[in-house]
Amino acid sequence: MKLIWIRHGETDSNRERKYLGHSDIPLNEKGEQQARELARQLSQQLKRPVALYASDLLRCTQTARPLADEWGLPIISVPALRELSFGDWELLTYEELMRSDAERAVRWYDDPYRCSPPNGESLQELGHRVDGWLRKLLEQRQAAADETTVCVAHGGVIRWFQAVWLENDPKRYWHVDGVGHGEALLAQWDGRRWRRLRLEGLKRGTT
Repeated sequence: MKLIWIRHGETDSNRERKYLGHSDIPLNEKGEQQARELARQLSQQLKRPVALYASDLLRCTQTARPLADEWGLPIISVPALRELSFGDWELLTYEELMRSDAERAVRWYDDPYRCSPPNGESLQELGHRVDGWLRKLLEQRQAAADETTVCVAHGGVIRWFQAVWLENDPKRYWHVDGVGHGEALLAQWDGRRWRRLRLEGLKRGTT
């Protein structure tokens, strides 16, 4: 099976470089445009997917809506695909965080797999819910090698998939080449592992 990961479009908080986490922030005008353009390109390049999943947070469901309209698919809401919860750090910028809680922030950056923001999640906790969803998806879909599934999620979720499922190393989380807002990543399950493929025919920034 093939899986297309899409990162939600831009929000004002993204533009301001704030940690969003579970905060339910809508797309801004640029983000809505990114969602429409990516939906147009994907609908021209790909056959109709079998399913369209999205994090239940507004910025993802808004990004998924043009795709749903293009393909005539329902949006299947998946709370397990939410961004990492930043707890008390949500809607802070990096500069604000380093002024208010620098010692704990440095520990988290050094070891996000085991450390967590106050009242937030560690990467281990994020990975537990994301991996659980992925395994259920494989149980349902892996027998259909020619099927494509689309998933609209968040930067942290996709980065986890890249580090753990593509590179087999959670320590690579900060080092993978992440996916930008309104951009897509294509992976294929070969029966044993996920492999990244190139999405042909999309503008630069959507491959």
